[in-house]
Amino acid sequence: MLQLYMINYEEALNIITTKLTVVSQIREIPLLDSVKHICAQDIYSKTSLPTHPIALKDGFGLLKNERYEVSTGDILKEGTFAVEAYEENITNPPYMYNIKSAGEDIKKDELLLSCGELITAYSITSLASQGIKNLKVFKKPKVSILSIGDNLCPVQKDIKKGEVYNSNALSLAARILEIGAKVGKVWQVKNEKTAIKEHLKELKKYSDFIITTGAMSRYDAMSQAIYDEDFKILFHKVQIAPASPTSFTIFKNTPILHLTGLPLSSLLGFELLGVPSIKIIKNESVGKTKSIYVKNKQEFTCRENCTSAIPGFFDGTSFKSAPSFGAGMLNVLAKCNGYALIKNKGTIKENELIEFFTF
Repeated sequence: MLQLYMINYEEALNIITTKLTVVSQIREIPLLDSVKHICAQDIYSKTSLPTHPIALKDGFGLLKNERYEVSTGDILKEGTFAVEAYEENITNPPYMYNIKSAGEDIKKDELLLSCGELITAYSITSLASQGIKNLKVFKKPKVSILSIGDNLCPVQKDIKKGEVYNSNALSLAARILEIGAKVGKVWQVKNEKTAIKEHLKELKKYSDFIITTGAMSRYDAMSQAIYDEDFKILFHKVQIAPASPTSFTIFKNTPILHLTGLPLSSLLGFELLGVPSIKIIKNESVGKTKSIYVKNKQEFTCRENCTSAIPGFFDGTSFKSAPSFGAGMLNVLAKCNGYALIKNKGTIKENELIEFFTF
């Protein structure tokens, strides 16, 4: 069996960035339907906004030799240099006082949205102001999930003794939807190599990207199967905690992210490596993932000699880690709004600056 060395987190991200191919299909859809899609064209404004100077207050427009009544939003007469609000009594108001200049919001030919940019609810504001009804977007990629384990029970069925509900699959599916991709199929299979490969052969028909969870311990079926000739291994194991067994392969031209079955390990592994992968596949111009540096509220410890993802809550002032964050814990992330990324350091002191990523 081919043996591969464990790589660091930055190497894993670089491999994902350079080896993944994007979904390039483009379609035109109504403006409102475009939210959470990736824009497939550069969009420029057709007209300036406002088209003329307008009043920002109810009151009186002031000309050189005239004083006339105006309401908020009214187009002002040419030469108006200020608006005096009803509640004000200003002898010499400054030039353009209480006036929005022509083109102050949007200038003609201004770039409103770039190709590769994620379309949000607030992207719609400027586009709608230009009368744009339809938008060219990249087709959302389909991401399928294969959960592997002998004791898994789908939530749709009644659980039997010794089984556990397959919560990982639904958590990942919900997160996939949140980041703007589609969920293809959600299947599960026993921890047996032949059955796993047969399921993957079927799933690739419906998927641009596949995620497996479970069976990644040394002698488990998925961990063994990735060394078969059907798989091209991009990396196997990463120096990240709590998700070091995470691996990445290409299976018959379909990329697969292999996560562990332990809940927190699986979900944080997805945040670290699955989220950037899906963003690349869906043609999003990601660059460096956005983060902020914040103060740590309470001392905590993590593993040295690796990159640790520490779940916690940022309250707008400081970050506080979850009380515990073992790989097998189930409900930790429900009480968190992001994670701190700690590189090669065992103890994080109170008030120490740390890098924080929101979910």
